[in-house]
Amino acid sequence: MPIQSAWSVFYANTEQKEKEMNYNELLSPEMQETLKQAGYETPTPIQEQSLEILLKNRDLIGIAQTGTGKTAAFAVPIIEQVDTENRKPQALILCPTRELALQTTSVFKKLSPHKKMRTVPIYGGQSPNVQIQALRGGAQVIVGTPGRVKDLIGQNALKLNNIRFVVLDEADEMLDFGFLPDIKWILGKVTGAHQMMLFSATMSKDIASIAQSYLKNPETVEVGERNEPTKTVQQMSINTPDGTKLTTVAYIMKQTAPRLTLIFCNTRHRVKSVTKKLNASGMATACLHGDLTQNQRNNIMRDFRAGKTPVLVATDVAARGIDVDNIDLVINYDVPDKPEYYVHRIGRTGRAGHSGLACTLVSEDDIPRLKTIKRQYNVLMN
Repeated sequence: MPIQSAWSVFYANTEQKEKEMNYNELLSPEMQETLKQAGYETPTPIQEQSLEILLKNRDLIGIAQTGTGKTAAFAVPIIEQVDTENRKPQALILCPTRELALQTTSVFKKLSPHKKMRTVPIYGGQSPNVQIQALRGGAQVIVGTPGRVKDLIGQNALKLNNIRFVVLDEADEMLDFGFLPDIKWILGKVTGAHQMMLFSATMSKDIASIAQSYLKNPETVEVGERNEPTKTVQQMSINTPDGTKLTTVAYIMKQTAPRLTLIFCNTRHRVKSVTKKLNASGMATACLHGDLTQNQRNNIMRDFRAGKTPVLVATDVAARGIDVDNIDLVINYDVPDKPEYYVHRIGRTGRAGHSGLACTLVSEDDIPRLKTIKRQYNVLMN
């Protein structure tokens, strides 16, 4: 059964229906109609619980796993409040990867056809001149990666003096990429009164520090249990000697018949090797790693989403920002080096309340890392 829209969650009792009405009553009729036309029928918990707070211009910390509708949670209130008469940047959304920046831009465009506003993505891998030209054409919403945003501010091509909304999206992932110095530099350039929103899947000490420094008396909306893997994913581990992992992968896929499968390895060398061997076995497989150009990445992701290449092998860094709803199976070919990577990996399946399966292949060398993950996240595996 195809994974449905993140908004297609129907409540079963009167109290929940009243909450839905309250949510809609906060929105303009135009936005209500846009959501309906776009197939967004019912808000997810993170959306429902954060809307009124954000419309009251309160700073907010939103903690929720991947696939729970965080992007629409901040996009809807920002779109509602953007001044279309002012063509200068009013909202700045910082994302850890270009893929996520492009996906976030797509959500803003999908939810704003009723308003005469522009959303422009800026990220590495595309000519800065193209992005500078887009900014000169006027844009109320800027979605970008920290490095490129900093570069364009430095070139005086992007000015933040009219910014009213700032979002740090997937803040935990940005810190994994070492973006904290750039983030602090960028936030230092936002001089006017503005609303801050920080969205994250986990709440580390570094993220808490950002919240203390840049958010003013923030409200916190937390969906699910903090720092724990999503409960919509069945998790299992399989003791597998390193030399037989490929055979185990083939067995798992034969038994589960997934639509799309995402396989994680710890190094790009391992990614390339596993991809080559899976293709040689007759399994249509592509890979994501740091050596690819943006065009190559775009083509690979297009074919993966369409199911033309139903198996994708990736490193943790290369997979950041992947937002594909119908991934049924995640395989940890290697146990991740960092425990928090486990949360991000398995969050690529079981999205929007639907079930998914995550299999971790465990060789003898992997056992200590797996024990750390189980202890830190209280993970129970079959």
